[in-house]
Amino acid sequence: MSYTIQDLEKVKAYIKEHLIDSVEIGFADINGSIIGKRLPARFLLEHMTSGTGVCRAPLTWDIQSEYFSTSKFAGFEYGASDMILKPDYSTLREIPWRKGTAFVLADLDIDTGERIQVAPRQILKNVLARLENIGYTAKVGSEIEFYLLDENKRSIFGGKQAYSIGKASQFSDIIDQLQRNLEAFNIPVEAIHTEYGPGQIEVIFEYSDALTNADNTIIGRNAIKEIARKNGLYATFMAKPWDTESGSGYHLHQSLWTKEGRNAFAEDKNVLEQYAAGLLSGTSEFMALVSPTVNSYKRLTDMSFAPTKVGIGYDNRTVSTRLVGHGNSTRIEQRTGAADANAYFLIAASIASGLYGLEHKLPASRLIEGNGYFNDELPNIPRTLKDAAVLFDKSEKAIEYFGKDFVEIFSELIHFDISVHDTTVSDWERDRYLENS
Repeated sequence: MSYTIQDLEKVKAYIKEHLIDSVEIGFADINGSIIGKRLPARFLLEHMTSGTGVCRAPLTWDIQSEYFSTSKFAGFEYGASDMILKPDYSTLREIPWRKGTAFVLADLDIDTGERIQVAPRQILKNVLARLENIGYTAKVGSEIEFYLLDENKRSIFGGKQAYSIGKASQFSDIIDQLQRNLEAFNIPVEAIHTEYGPGQIEVIFEYSDALTNADNTIIGRNAIKEIARKNGLYATFMAKPWDTESGSGYHLHQSLWTKEGRNAFAEDKNVLEQYAAGLLSGTSEFMALVSPTVNSYKRLTDMSFAPTKVGIGYDNRTVSTRLVGHGNSTRIEQRTGAADANAYFLIAASIASGLYGLEHKLPASRLIEGNGYFNDELPNIPRTLKDAAVLFDKSEKAIEYFGKDFVEIFSELIHFDISVHDTTVSDWERDRYLENS
């Protein structure tokens, strides 16, 4: 991103007006966690266009920061080089629960100034640019479920309490804080409500252009976890914390818009049908991107509100893809995502799939009626990360839309997650076999 003198003057004025003394410069690592550096505002003002350096490892390491990469981009064999955090000052905002501290998202460059193409935010930007080349922009809305836990990491309330006004009122202290702080943090919220599991909450980030929504989702998820801890609670976006309770999903609503500001899905049936067909064609190939951990797949069970079949139906929650709305509200909901997904990848995967449908003019898919869980004509969604990894590894779509380097890095990540799982001895195994073997 280039900066004009006027842009920089606005940033300086904002920092001065809000009495900012520290600025956190953050970015999403490959797992979707916000990491970065905290700088004195004075230092930032003195070096606003040069950025600050960090190791490239976060674009390859696992969810516990285990560093195993063999890639030329970041591996030890190639020096584990630096990258430069370049602030995108359009995302600068004060952190409302930590007055005097601001946050800004960064894009990532190598030291020559070239943008890093495997960075999560850039992956999405590249897909959106390709979409724009054929005349469309994308708007999306993110719905994400999470659990609120007490200090002992148990659910803050019991039972199935979906849409409960009573439970929301009972725990209004934390829910009000989440809503008010997110709004004050310039993250518009459409709704917060209790969900199907005990202590489970859903937050809906307001419909907006795809990049803004991805930024807000990434920042908002981090904010929810921080606000919860300040209240003696934990917020977890783990996809399936308990085997007997509801899993946490990430549902993505999406629509395409013309340069004239009209909903292309409402305006042109062919655009809607081709995009929807593309979504279905990419569902299984990109499953590893939208459900990226071994645990993600444990939420995919029949009759659970999580999909197990690839199909599309009008206002039908029993298949992977749900067509909803009329006129300007016409949109498609992709229901395959797990709450632990990186928002940049999940949104990029959906839009790239739909874009593939448009570019290849895929024929319309039949709308599924009734219970899709037991429709034997529909393909199964991959039910394990191993199965999803096989499809992602050989996906020509993934290479075409995300690049070979990224596919190699992400494949290495998911195979590492699988290998750690396969060699870890669990409590379940000890309970089952220790005395009886």
